[in-house]
Amino acid sequence: MMRRKMSAAMAVMLAVSVFTACGENAGEGGQPGGGPGVSADTGQSVEALLPAQMETEARLREGLAALGSTPDVRAERLAFYEELLARDLCREEDYLEMAQLYAEAGDAAAQRRMLWWAFRLYPDEKYVQQLQELVVRYTAEEEPAVALTAALRQALTDRDAAALRAVAESEDWKETFQEAPEIFATRTCYESGEFVAQIESDAYETEVFLLDADGACLYGRLNETGCLIASTVFADGTYNGAAEVCWFDAESVLYKRYQALLEKNICVDSVSVEYEGVTYTGALGEDGAVMEEQQEKVARAGGVVYAYQEGGNRFLYQEGADINTFRMDCESLGLPRVEVWQQESF
Repeated sequence: MMRRKMSAAMAVMLAVSVFTACGENAGEGGQPGGGPGVSADTGQSVEALLPAQMETEARLREGLAALGSTPDVRAERLAFYEELLARDLCREEDYLEMAQLYAEAGDAAAQRRMLWWAFRLYPDEKYVQQLQELVVRYTAEEEPAVALTAALRQALTDRDAAALRAVAESEDWKETFQEAPEIFATRTCYESGEFVAQIESDAYETEVFLLDADGACLYGRLNETGCLIASTVFADGTYNGAAEVCWFDAESVLYKRYQALLEKNICVDSVSVEYEGVTYTGALGEDGAVMEEQQEKVARAGGVVYAYQEGGNRFLYQEGADINTFRMDCESLGLPRVEVWQQESF
């Protein structure tokens, strides 16, 4: 799916931090006595104490240092960082280290949460990029992802815009696929066998792409102005097959429907459009070129007529287009050019 541009709200957060970074020195006591890794109070090695038993930040950081950073102590290191987090003692580098440790442990949701907190406390564009690129993955063994995806699939199959909106605006959806961060688009991938659901969602718009093993795909896009629901076939990285694209207004009322045959993202042979109760059809070449007679007034205004009313004299045209270069393609119908997300690492 297309990567969204950074919102104005995000730009403000990058310019001015409205949060105060958690205290780097809060809770620190005097310098620890004895040798390295030894508690001045008890004489016990810090490795023998649980993080929650260490009274000061200095003791916790001693314990971290004593552990080292080898993969076999990842869980122990996370326990120390989580204790620092619980006491509001984290520094910027602590959030980054936790994000890395969660990534290594395969917990992308927790990784995303650490990056989000780092961004809120220390606004920087580097966090925006990492957050936008991160994909959180779920499988058929994880609820409520299973139930949400089933409801999503049913709404798209039924061309039910109201049901799609109800799913995408539910609390379960926000907790599972969108989480608390709403300023940037969170990306989630659900996989069950060879079925894949890709979801990109923020506070302003939601996009979903569902792909079956046989290439049958469903697409939905939802925002405050309306909804789009489409079905076609996706193979070898492009749309190939009969496509139907339905446009709904903010009240979930269908007002436009495209039907066309796609070959490598291009509409070929013909296109049919039902628009506000009127049916229009247009002839197309094998390369998506418009074969219909052009209207001089439309051409002068910089447009291309691509379909005429059946049994009438009304027509549809594309603004800002040239007859010599314009091609009807998936994007003309409302379908974005899609890439299937690959496994990504932090």
